[in-house]
Amino acid sequence: MVFIWLIVVALSVVADCVKDGGNFCPGAKTTLENASVYRQVTPHGNTSAGRFVKIPDATRLEECAMECCEKSFCHIVFMFKTTCFLINCASDESCEPVHRDGKKFTNAYMIPLRSVTKSSGYEENIFAGIDDLDMKSLLRGGERGVLDGFAEDDYDDDELPLVVRKSSVRAIKACEYGILEDCARNEECIPKNERSRQGLCGCVENYARDPTNGKCKMINGTKSSPSISTTVRALETSTEQTTSKPTLKKLVVSAGENKTIQLPENEVTLSAYAVGGSDRPPGSYHYEWTLVSHPDGDDAGTMGDKNSETLKLTSAKGVYTFKVSVSREDEYGEATVNVTVLPPERINKPPVAVVNPSNQTVKLPNTDTVLDGSASSDDDKIVSYHWEQVTAPINYQPDLTDTATLQLKNLTPGLYRFMLTVTDSNGVTNSTFANVTVIKEMDYPPVANAGHDVIIYLPQNEVVLSGNLSTDDKGIKSWEWTKGPDTNKAVDMQNTHTPFLRLSSLEVGMYTLILKVTDTADQTSETVVRVFVKPENNETPTADAGPNVEISLPNDTVVLDGSKSHDDVVIKEWHWQQIRCGPSVAKLDSPDSPQTNASGLTKGTYVFQLTVVDGKKVKDSKTVAVTVKQTENQPPKANAGGDRIVQLPVSVVTLNGSASTDDLKITSYEWTRDPQSLAAGLILENSDKRALLKLANLIPGRYIFQLKVMDDRGAADTDTAWLIVKQGPFLIGNLHETEDVEMQINADIFWFSELQKVTLARKLALLLHDEGEIIVRIKSITAARHSGRVILVFYAEKLLENDSSVLLRGPDLVRTLKKKLQNDNMLLDFDILTLDTVICQNNCSGHGSCDQATKRCLCEAFWMENFFRYRFYEKESNCDWSVLYVIIVLFALLISIFTLIWSLICLCRRMRFRRPRKRHRYTLLEDENDKEHFPLETKGKNQSSSLMMSDSEQEYDTVYEPTFLNGKAKANGHLGQNGLVRPPKRVKT
Repeated sequence: MVFIWLIVVALSVVADCVKDGGNFCPGAKTTLENASVYRQVTPHGNTSAGRFVKIPDATRLEECAMECCEKSFCHIVFMFKTTCFLINCASDESCEPVHRDGKKFTNAYMIPLRSVTKSSGYEENIFAGIDDLDMKSLLRGGERGVLDGFAEDDYDDDELPLVVRKSSVRAIKACEYGILEDCARNEECIPKNERSRQGLCGCVENYARDPTNGKCKMINGTKSSPSISTTVRALETSTEQTTSKPTLKKLVVSAGENKTIQLPENEVTLSAYAVGGSDRPPGSYHYEWTLVSHPDGDDAGTMGDKNSETLKLTSAKGVYTFKVSVSREDEYGEATVNVTVLPPERINKPPVAVVNPSNQTVKLPNTDTVLDGSASSDDDKIVSYHWEQVTAPINYQPDLTDTATLQLKNLTPGLYRFMLTVTDSNGVTNSTFANVTVIKEMDYPPVANAGHDVIIYLPQNEVVLSGNLSTDDKGIKSWEWTKGPDTNKAVDMQNTHTPFLRLSSLEVGMYTLILKVTDTADQTSETVVRVFVKPENNETPTADAGPNVEISLPNDTVVLDGSKSHDDVVIKEWHWQQIRCGPSVAKLDSPDSPQTNASGLTKGTYVFQLTVVDGKKVKDSKTVAVTVKQTENQPPKANAGGDRIVQLPVSVVTLNGSASTDDLKITSYEWTRDPQSLAAGLILENSDKRALLKLANLIPGRYIFQLKVMDDRGAADTDTAWLIVKQGPFLIGNLHETEDVEMQINADIFWFSELQKVTLARKLALLLHDEGEIIVRIKSITAARHSGRVILVFYAEKLLENDSSVLLRGPDLVRTLKKKLQNDNMLLDFDILTLDTVICQNNCSGHGSCDQATKRCLCEAFWMENFFRYRFYEKESNCDWSVLYVIIVLFALLISIFTLIWSLICLCRRMRFRRPRKRHRYTLLEDENDKEHFPLETKGKNQSSSLMMSDSEQEYDTVYEPTFLNGKAKANGHLGQNGLVRPPKRVKT
């Protein structure tokens, strides 16, 4: 009863589907929610399915379906990508959708909206006035090719239509009965008829296809949503409908343990048994084995006895899931089992190393190449690549990486050989070799190309020939255009050494031009191009510049008249020009008029050319000569340019005397300095003999120069110009020259390098680092005039926190550096010879001025330098001492010194000659007659005395002589002075 009830339900579903789904658009626009959408399908009848009508405006599937609903002849919507077709089917069978494999069918959709049997059918007259398409042309490609590939021979007449509901991507495929195919779970292969093994995958018993996803689901007893089954079996069942649902009892079913086999063994037997709640014998159960899942691929194996307890299976490798369903009237149960088929054990094969290309040639300037070893193969996989250099030119060191692809760079000419070794997963290796030959670069000769021959028609008499199409592998160095030997006509050739030759003034006839190109290796190539000049019917205008003219100075103006020029039509343009320089360049007032004035003429001959042009640009030219004579000479007029005032600093000052004039021309200029002018300043380039006088090295003051000009007849004139040079301010742009410091070092200017300069600046900044972060900037480097020693001029800046800087005073820099260099003069790696500010800023103690050249103070009257301070202390010139005070101090010092010396002398003398005073007693001398003579005796040592004895010559002198007692002379009991015993003397009277 249950089985009959299930069949009745399925038939009612099909009937409802046919009734409700056969016509979604019954003559009016309806919604498409219930429409069936088929993807990756084509009509079963192919080109004979019916008539196809293209709707260009419908680019979306919904729009195409709406178009079909609005047109009564449309049965099927067929859309490929964004192209819409409406099909008027010949029959329902011819428009059934059939699934197609392949990527080209991915975007092919079909929607059946009307049934042929319920509509007017296939009629020819309904297409009157509608632009339909030839389906065969579309299937064969056609102009648009939207159905390219849907050829009739791609179809199989035995294929059955399939249904995919609501944009389902899973399509039901054809199958072969008795062989496991791609039927999904709960599906089985249903043959087309009893004699055919071909069929489609359909739902098994008690299952119906879900319209939402196209899968087969078990019928749960309630009426499911309408769906169309892919195939309805021919069954003889009773149409009697049951009014009650039978109750099924559950069976306990076992399919055994999961099984695993390994190829080449590919057969396995599965057994199932069921245990029910009734007392019926087990043999009365109905068994049905179905394949639930299997590996991807067409070869899914075979199974036999699928309606018995034991299933015999032959399978390929992969995992298979089988379900066994056991039923008996009101009892039902099922179970699943997995069968795993392992691949056969692999016999390792050694890898095969392959390098592409195995032999290659590289031509310079290409220096890189690639060796590709990715084509190497193995039965499993390659785990490593190793490259080795076998041979290579000397000194070539490649960067070899163990990758499948080797990139070689910076190759040099020669032969290279590399070996690639590959290793598979089993550690087996294989090697191969690759050869690379690097060939030197070839330098091919150039190929000259002057373009094609040119034809022009007068009045066009100009043309440009182009040789830029000439080629060379290394580049063209030069171009040269020349006339051919068979060209005798005159022609103006411009830019003859460039790729573009300009020809002008061409005449009727043929011109042959030769282009010669030379490459960087001095290889040449030549080519020939011809220019054909054809005449024109237009007559050439006739220019008339008038007769030659002769004038005399001082008249320097002449009228040029070309008004007598004529043409057969009209002259459009006039143009006057001076074609010969003559004595001078004349001034033309109106060069583009028939008449013009030429002024500024001097003695000599001028030639002017008149060119006239007619309406067709045809030209003609004539010349006229103007001779200027001089009957009496006019003296020249000197003009020194006027007075000038300049402000230092300025490098060169120019006095311009070119405004001087003469009736003929000025032959000489001479600048002389006035006796009252400053003598400073240097005249550059012997400019005192030219119109422009150039002066340099000027100092502030007044300069007076006199300009003397002279013509060719000796007439002369003079003019005077004053030049006032003022001292300029010390600008910030000049970095305050008052703060510049000049330092002379013991280094030769010819060996002083930039590195030494930078190092010296950094060391100076380090010495000044006590003042903060200092930057020393060297302004100039010069050489001493006689010694050639390096003289540097620099200044220093102190960086502030706000990224600004302040200039340090020059005297402070000099003072700090002298203090730092006092102990070690070689801190800067150079012996410092001099160090001082560029501009002397010494105030000379307020009593003098500083000499900028010597940096010494020139003291005022009655003031002098403190040489102690200059020599031993600060070593800075000064004017500290007053001459008057110095004289007074020196005089006082001399007096003091003289007094001190005299005192010392006197003191020494007194200390040497001072004796104690004693009383002396005197007696009368004896008479001469009574005088006795005693010989002088020397006692002890000889003594000397400074007292000299003398005889008095005066009569009144009285000389007292001491008496001698016991042979000793005594005077009042004492010896004479110095121990001398004076002999008795006679008293003279």
